[in-house]
Amino acid sequence: VVFENIVGAVHKYPELVQKYFMTDCVPASDHKFTMLHGAVWSGGTFIYIPKGVKVNMPLQAYFRMNAPSSGQFEHTLIIADEGSEVSYIEGCSAPKYTSSSLHAGCVELFVLEDAKITYSSIENWSKNTYNLNTKKAIVYKKGKVEWLNGNMGSRVTMLYPSSVLVGEGAQSESLGIVFAGNAQVQDTGSKVIHLAPNTKSIIRSKSVSKEGGSSIYRGFVKIGAKATGAVSHVECDGIILDGKSSAVTIPVVVDECAQSFMTHEAKTGRLSSESLSYLLSRGYTETEATRLLVGGFVNDIFKKLPLEYAIELNKLIDLEMKHTQV
Repeated sequence: VVFENIVGAVHKYPELVQKYFMTDCVPASDHKFTMLHGAVWSGGTFIYIPKGVKVNMPLQAYFRMNAPSSGQFEHTLIIADEGSEVSYIEGCSAPKYTSSSLHAGCVELFVLEDAKITYSSIENWSKNTYNLNTKKAIVYKKGKVEWLNGNMGSRVTMLYPSSVLVGEGAQSESLGIVFAGNAQVQDTGSKVIHLAPNTKSIIRSKSVSKEGGSSIYRGFVKIGAKATGAVSHVECDGIILDGKSSAVTIPVVVDECAQSFMTHEAKTGRLSSESLSYLLSRGYTETEATRLLVGGFVNDIFKKLPLEYAIELNKLIDLEMKHTQV
């Protein structure tokens, strides 16, 4: 197993890095921020899992923005060779500065035949960071990718983990949770492109909006003409905690194959007044009751994360919910 800083990997494994780095997955020409990233990237993670190797412990990395008015452009490249498995967890944060910063990182995942990658990310940028990240996976025959994303901070986040299912029986599952607070815009979602038969995708998005924050689900699912037997399910739920906040869903669905199956559902609303009243009648304060209900709403991602990261995310939610009024 190779687990390296990507700068070191360029020197130690040049042919392997060159084969995958910003080629088929995220080419520099994708959009203007990948062009910027391709020109100035520095630091990041490189992982290669050999054929048939299954890594039982999650590999972990942490990125922190250490200077004001700066840009961070780390690159994560993970290659899971045939029949291999790996789970990778990435933490991101930035201190509070008085000036704005930009984060435009890039994540490329290559899931080869019958392999599996679980990618988890907990992002808690400061409220003056513009988080414009690009994440994409290419999944080959019978491969599977799982995206787990928790977004807590930043002034503006635009993040849509994407999967391209190029092999028969390839699968993608995406679970994202966002908190949009005062003056925050969380524009997130997921994208999946089905190009092969019998592929499967699941997208689940959960958002919490408070104190005038705006959460936007922006998803894209395309089933190509050759993707017979493809199945896709999209589910996005939002909770609005006050009259100043908003939650919007913008799904885009393109189905070019008559022999496929696709479903989409969305729910947005306030917290249940009955549930809130019940908890208040049992002696909880309004803040405590709201925290319990929100915790139950986002519980799906806790079940997927290793214990220490689930505890950390729970603490971050507690901080976000402190003094919240509904």
